[in-house]
Amino acid sequence: MNRKKCVIVDDNPMARAALRNLARQAPGLEVVQECSSAAEAFEFLESRPADLLLLDVEMPEMSGLDLLRSLSHPPETILITSKPDYAVEAFGMKVLDYIVKPVTLARLLQAVGRMDEKNKASETGNLKDYLFARVDNTLVRIDFADILFVEAMGDYVRIATAEKKYMVLLSMKALQEKLPEERFFRCHRSYIVAQDKIDSIADNMIVIGREVIPLSEKAKKELLSRINLI
Repeated sequence: MNRKKCVIVDDNPMARAALRNLARQAPGLEVVQECSSAAEAFEFLESRPADLLLLDVEMPEMSGLDLLRSLSHPPETILITSKPDYAVEAFGMKVLDYIVKPVTLARLLQAVGRMDEKNKASETGNLKDYLFARVDNTLVRIDFADILFVEAMGDYVRIATAEKKYMVLLSMKALQEKLPEERFFRCHRSYIVAQDKIDSIADNMIVIGREVIPLSEKAKKELLSRINLI
């Protein structure tokens, strides 16, 4: 098995140690560097290759998001933060995943699994990783990895990504059949959510970034059976 070179960046030494212990339990990961600041990580990553970056968002002087913007060739990145407020901006930067602390092994494995899926799709040329939607007489490519949720609006569906919302003349049922079932979940008659973009679930609501999405009682039971619940 080719081991993925992993770099951990966090200004808190205890947080770095916790991430190191979790990363060592993830099959195929090798921690090659730990950095206590974004500036230190920038210097390392600009001169040495890495496959995966476990990156804290909130750091003094230079944030994790600032680091990503500065790197000429950023590796696949899992952002780690104590706040969900950065989710929309983070996915707009096409990060692999976004984990709100505390990080669990199950959640880290889920995020790393997305990297394996992405690599496999790239190697096989899997065309099922995106779709083309007709928007204002133009066919627009929308990657599945970018979709946050879908909302039914009369004869249209609204496909929401971190960067933009697309209005498409299509039924909810027809779109649901185009989306991979293992990645998307019909949480309400009017909503489909990307399961890996869910930040929190409370009562009959799902939170994705700044969006609050209704969750039916029946769907809630199924969703709880699908997620890594501890």
